[in-house]
Amino acid sequence: MKAPHWLAGEIAAAGARVLDGKVTRTEAEASIAAAVRAHPGYCEEAGVTAALRQFGKWIGEHASSGDLYQSALFPDLPAVMRVAPNRTAAVSDMNAEELDHARNMLWARTQNMIEGAEESARRERSAFSRLYDKVRPLLTGDLTVGDVLDGLMGEEGQA
Repeated sequence: MKAPHWLAGEIAAAGARVLDGKVTRTEAEASIAAAVRAHPGYCEEAGVTAALRQFGKWIGEHASSGDLYQSALFPDLPAVMRVAPNRTAAVSDMNAEELDHARNMLWARTQNMIEGAEESARRERSAFSRLYDKVRPLLTGDLTVGDVLDGLMGEEGQA
């Protein structure tokens, strides 16, 4: 569920106040909570959406395929799988075309997860490597990363 404009604005404003040192994170969280409480319709909608998502997940995890062979032969396979973006089907009831669609949906979803995780990990490593390569050679004695960054910012400002 995407945050409505009023909430996104409040989050951005509170985050900026925290990053500027004007308020503590706890104070910012309190202002966000107050903004949400001022919109009871949003709370109700968010609660219903979360509950329905949990319900759908529970059904998917607990639905019986009605096929004990599937459960015995493939215990790690869910009884119900997605065959289209908005449609699921019991595995035991699938025909060849639906089984092909289920495979395609699973492959696409898991490939996106793999690629997203790899990309995120590479970005994180790259960001850390840039910091490490620039800062580590300068860390001597009792200096901290913060001390070195202060010095680097001073150099950048003079250049």
